[in-house]
Amino acid sequence: MTRLMSRWLKLLIGLLVTLLLAWLSYGPMGRGAAYVDRLEADARAAVAQVRERNHLTAPIAVEMNRNPLSRVAVLSGTNDPLLRCGTASFIRDNGDCHIAPRESDVPGITQYVEEVPGIGGARWEPTGRVMPLLGELLIMFALAYGVGVGIGWLFFRPRRVRTGYLS
Repeated sequence: MTRLMSRWLKLLIGLLVTLLLAWLSYGPMGRGAAYVDRLEADARAAVAQVRERNHLTAPIAVEMNRNPLSRVAVLSGTNDPLLRCGTASFIRDNGDCHIAPRESDVPGITQYVEEVPGIGGARWEPTGRVMPLLGELLIMFALAYGVGVGIGWLFFRPRRVRTGYLS
């Protein structure tokens, strides 16, 4: 019985250490804020590129959610549904920028920002719930730990010694 408890205790301690390292990387080491800053700069560059390519004069601001830190971009600056959502939403007279586009549809600013690598989504209003970056990080580290434990159990566990007839 004590051997079983010590095995589970070791696994629990390993998981806790893994989650502690994820939190240290995110918070005190500042990697979470640096990551969001980089995403914000990339999203602003994408918007500037779209504005330059399409000769847009409307100012469009991009900010990332900071409280809590998340990968969701908050856009502001225009009320034109064609600029915001592209032709998919504009033609169908729908305010939803996440409607399934057809091949002939022209993407809007929302779609260009969402195509930036690492961006989790884009909104025009700062309302609603978002998944915090710390939550995503902890889930990712816990899953990676679980995969590592599973691989270790599958390939490196001690095999039973069989005794008896035809063993």
